[in-house]
Amino acid sequence: MDYEKIKESIAPCGLSCETCFAHVDGDIRKYSLKLKEKLGNFGPYAERFQSLLDEPVFRKYPDFKEMLDYLASENCNGCRNEQCKLFKGCGVRPCHQEKQLDFCFQCDEFPCGRTNFDEHLFNRWVLINEKIRKTGIEQHYEKTKIRPRYV
Repeated sequence: MDYEKIKESIAPCGLSCETCFAHVDGDIRKYSLKLKEKLGNFGPYAERFQSLLDEPVFRKYPDFKEMLDYLASENCNGCRNEQCKLFKGCGVRPCHQEKQLDFCFQCDEFPCGRTNFDEHLFNRWVLINEKIRKTGIEQHYEKTKIRPRYV
């Protein structure tokens, strides 16, 4: 397994950058762009389908389109390449740079309070890093490639 490839895909916190909706090369962005392309100029048709098919769900198309545009437009290059564009207060990147460690589980102070994560993300971070410590980064990487990010 190419350790450098793993580091490009897995952030220091243990989350998979490539499965994040904001990642420039991620599947969510790729499929959002593809769906936008396939829908084309669907807005006027959604209005027509609302009355033609008597389906109120088409009234929600503008909100759906706004969300789809957002998912297709984000372009983060990953936590190792730039500060997180989503969670600007993340304390993991500066800490990992300061300590020159690849992953949080490698730190003697793990788990710590430097992440600035909310309770949900903090608990997930601890769980992920404990699994990585137990099973290894290679196995974690292989699992993250096939598992949805938002479970």
